[in-house]
Amino acid sequence: MGIRYMEKLRKEVILENKLNEFEDDIFDGKNIDIKAFYRLKKELLDSSEDTHNLLELHMILEAMLDKSHNEILNKRLNLLTIWSTIFLPLSFYTGLFGMNFDDIPFLNNHHGFWIFTGLTIITAVGMFLYFKRNKWL
Repeated sequence: MGIRYMEKLRKEVILENKLNEFEDDIFDGKNIDIKAFYRLKKELLDSSEDTHNLLELHMILEAMLDKSHNEILNKRLNLLTIWSTIFLPLSFYTGLFGMNFDDIPFLNNHHGFWIFTGLTIITAVGMFLYFKRNKWL
């Protein structure tokens, strides 16, 4: 066997080991160095046809990584939407009862503040329970 063939084989083994490390980190849910991940992709693209299988594996790992990032983003947006939905009626109540009119319900009532507070708490808890019951939260 020639020296060039041995160097080529050694380089392929090194690339395969790097790819296996990234694969293990992705499956374990660890954070990976994105720059190193794409540097490896560039090395695989620049190398010969012998690393075609490694390049395919890299593409699969890249798709998995994108999918996991999209899932995290979707969960965060879902939670943000739910909290916004819970606080939307509370903002409406605050805007409605904060107007400068004399004929606002409960304004002149002795217990008006507590009725308003109870209404906002019941609304927030009711919406929270609704989302919890439908398994959105």
